[in-house]
Amino acid sequence: MFDARNASRAGGLMSAGLVLKAVSAMALVGVVGLLMLAPFGASGKPQAACLPLAPGQAGDANTSVKLRQNQIAFARIIDDVAVKRGLPGQATLVALMTALQESQLQNLSYGDRDSVGLFQQRPAAGWGSVEQIMDPRYAAEAFFGGVNPPDPPGLVDINGWPSMSYNDAAQAVQVSGFPDAYGQHEEAAKSIAASAGINLNRPGDPYAGRAGAPPGGGDDAQALTDNSQCGQGLISGQPVNGVWPPEQQTIADPTGTGGLVTPRTAAWVALARKSLGTLSMSCWDAHAWNPTSDHPRGKACDIMVGGDSRRSAPIKAEGDRIANWAVQTAAQTGVHYVIWYGKIWSAKRGTWIPYNGGGVYVPTDVTGGHFDHVHVSLY
Repeated sequence: MFDARNASRAGGLMSAGLVLKAVSAMALVGVVGLLMLAPFGASGKPQAACLPLAPGQAGDANTSVKLRQNQIAFARIIDDVAVKRGLPGQATLVALMTALQESQLQNLSYGDRDSVGLFQQRPAAGWGSVEQIMDPRYAAEAFFGGVNPPDPPGLVDINGWPSMSYNDAAQAVQVSGFPDAYGQHEEAAKSIAASAGINLNRPGDPYAGRAGAPPGGGDDAQALTDNSQCGQGLISGQPVNGVWPPEQQTIADPTGTGGLVTPRTAAWVALARKSLGTLSMSCWDAHAWNPTSDHPRGKACDIMVGGDSRRSAPIKAEGDRIANWAVQTAAQTGVHYVIWYGKIWSAKRGTWIPYNGGGVYVPTDVTGGHFDHVHVSLY
C-alpha cells in the first residue's frame, strides 16, 4: 500500500524494486531474457501492461505445488495464533485474505519501501523490527492487534469489524492505497484454509486480546453469524426505525421502463447511481404474475449484477457491494427490505435471514433466489 504504514500489491502489479529482485534472481539461473519483460518509461516507473504476474497472483492458473504447500504452512501458523487468542474463524479468514494480497501468503524479506513479511508490515510505521516482522507468529499477532505491542491498530482494535465486509475489515488494518483489493482473495483463502484443515466457521470473541471492554452489546457476534449464513460479506445490524409516509406514483421511472414511481424511489435511484456508479437497473414493472409486488406500485428496483453470482466471485462481490450500500443507507433513503443471494434483509428486523421465495418464486432458481440481481423495496 502507498501510505505511511504498509505497502500493498493490487491487480497483480509488482513494484519496480520487486521486478529488479525478480530479474536478479532469474539472471542467476541464466534466464537473461526476463530483462525484456520490465521496460521502464521516462518516469522510471514500470509499464504495468508488460509486467508478469507474481507467482500465485489472482488470475494466475500456474500456482506451483511448492507455493501452495508454503501457503498452507503459513495459514496454519496464522490460524494457530487466532485459535490461541480465542478469535473466531472469520478473523483467520480476514488475515489470510490480507496476506494473500500483500505477499501471496509468503514470508517475503522485501517489498515496497521497507515492507517485509506475510502482511508487508513496515518497521518505519511502528510494526516492529525487520527481525520481528519476519517471524510469522509475531506478524500474525501484530495483524490481530490488541493490548500488546506494536502500536498500529490491529483487527481486534477496529470497532465493528465483524459487521464489515471482509475486504473492509482488512483495509481498516492495512490502510492500503488499493482499498478494494482484498475481497478478490476470499475464495482462494477459503481453499487454502480447507487444505490446511482450518475451521473458518468456529465461534470466538472477535475482540479477544483487546485492551478494555469491546464496543456494542453483542451485535458483532450476531453479525458474524449473519455473514457466515449469507455467503460472506453481507452487512447486518440493528433495526432501522423511521417514519415514511405513503407516496403516490407521480414521477416517470428514471430507469426508462415507461412506468411511474414514487418520489422516494426516484430519489433512491439518483443516489444509487451517484454513489455506486453505472448500474443495470429497472424499477417499475407490471409484474402480471405477481401483482402484489412493489414493482407495479413504483416502490421497488432490481439491480442486475451480470450473471449467476453462485458461479462468479466478482459477481457475488458486486452484489454484496450493492446490497450493503442499500442496507447502510436505509435510514436515510427509506429502504424497506433488500433481497439478494437467497437472503432477505428488512429494516424492521435489521438482519439477514433465508429467503423462501414469498410463495411466488423458487428460491433455488437463479432469478427466484435473487442470485443474478439485487431487489430493493422502499416504503
